Formats: sequence, structure tokens, C-alpha cells
Amino acid sequence: MENIIEIKKNPDIGQAAETSTFRNDTLKLLAMLTMLIDHIGYMFFPNYRIFRTIGRLAFPIFAYQLSVGYVKTSNLKKYSIRLLGFALISQIPYSFFSPTLDFEPLRLNIMFTLLLALGVLYVYDIGITKINAFKDSRSYKDLLLATASFLCILAALVTPELFEIASGGKFRLEYGLYGLLIILIFHMFKEKKVSIFIGLVFISFLYAYLTGVKTFVPNYLNWIEKLRRAWFYSLNYKMVWQRIVYYKSGLITLEGFFFQSRAILALIPIYAFESWYTKVRINKYIGYLFYPAHITILLLIAKFVQ
Repeated sequence: MENIIEIKKNPDIGQAAETSTFRNDTLKLLAMLTMLIDHIGYMFFPNYRIFRTIGRLAFPIFAYQLSVGYVKTSNLKKYSIRLLGFALISQIPYSFFSPTLDFEPLRLNIMFTLLLALGVLYVYDIGITKINAFKDSRSYKDLLLATASFLCILAALVTPELFEIASGGKFRLEYGLYGLLIILIFHMFKEKKVSIFIGLVFISFLYAYLTGVKTFVPNYLNWIEKLRRAWFYSLNYKMVWQRIVYYKSGLITLEGFFFQSRAILALIPIYAFESWYTKVRINKYIGYLFYPAHITILLLIAKFVQ
């Protein structure tokens, strides 16, 4: 009865509850398929770029679905616990997930990225709420909480990148800053398709630039010197930009440091399927189980053919 009363009081909640009965499992299956193709190419066919190009579609689709799932979920706590559980399960096979099968436990899988993104979205909404409250009440407490919220978001975005640089690449959150920003862009702009496109283009250029910066930092330095060098190179725009643009003609062919920019093409199926709800239905846990399961199977195949 309390839920019914709450829905009547807030039309937005009622709309969310109504639309949450629709599920776009066709889009989810496409994300799973493109991820599988990407990982097959990564493990077995590194010289065939078509596998990895198709795979660029996977993460933006998952990012879009997380942003939608965050809005529509009826229990954010359970959603977070589910992501954490499968992140821990997936980390075991993911730690070996490379063509060389080397054990790298500090490389965190995509489930951890999605979990952190969920927290970023939650804190972002708190910040926006407090800003709106400050506009009405002019209470500096609201302004302080809003500022703290956005500082927390900034820390969440930057810290994984700093850890990666300081560790010489041993620590890595999959997709890191790039992945978190994509999910935040989907949430911030929602129905503003043009804004989302512009945002993804900007993030793709930022990702290419930061990846170029990292290549300048030698691994033999201590972590403080690594961070200092990374800061210096990040400000040396001309040197870094020339390097990433001319490497494999990246800016023209979307190769080299710009290869991940092909992920922008994922907006085509996202917008094509967002209003097309089919009768295709899969259990929600299949999507979670598919991630560690397919990685484990690929690892076993790789071990067998070695």
C-alpha cells in the first residue's frame, strides 16, 4: 500500500515503475555477443582487427543499460550487492585472462567498474539534489554537501588512473576513467541524443590523449616520479597530441590510440533498440553469469591449445 501511495504522489516514480516492466533483452544479447567476439579476437586472433572492432560495441551498450537500470531499479542496495558478488566471482578467471595466461590479480574486471559507476551516479544525483535545494533555500549546508558530492565523484574518476600510473600498469580498473565517464554521460543527458554523441566523442579524444600520456611514463621510476612525469606530459599538449595523432594515422583511421573511438558506433543499435521491445526474455542472472562463464571457457580452450 505504501508503494502505491508513493507512486501516486510522484508521477516520475509511477512512470519509472510502469516502464520498468519492459525489458530490452535483445540489446543485452547483442552486448553479450559483441563482448564474446571481442574476447575471442583478444585471446586467439590478435591480428584480425575485425573481432576487436565488433567488440567496441559491447561496453557502451552495457554502460547504457546500467544507466537505465540505475533509474529503474527498485532496490539499489540489492543491485549493488549483485554486482559486487559477480565482480568477486569473475575476478578469479579474469586475473588469468590474457593470451599469455599470466596471473594479474590487480587487473580488476568490468563488474568492479560498473559497481563504482553505480556509486558515481548515486552521488551525482545527491549533488544535483543539493544544488537545487541551495537555489531554493540558500542554505550553505546544501551547497557544502553538493560540493562534497562532486569532489567525491572527481576522486572516484581520477583515483583508478593514478593507481594505474603509480603501479606501472599492474593495477588496472577495466575501462577506468573512460568507462565511468561514459556511464555518467548516459545518465546526465538521458534523452538528449546529440549531447550524448558529443560527450562520447569528447571522451574518446580524452581517452586517446591519456593513453598517449601513459606511454611516456617509464616503468622503472618510483610511483611519485611516475605521477610527476604523468602530470608533466599531460600538460605538454603539443608533444602528446602529435604522437597520438600520427601513430598509425590514428585520428584519420581510428587506429592506434584512437581505436577505442569506434565504440561510438554503439549508439546506432542503442537508439535503434531502445524503443523496440521484443518478446525475447532471458533471466537477469544469465547476463551476470555469462561474463565469468565465457571467460573461463576461453581460458580452458587457450590452455588446451597451447
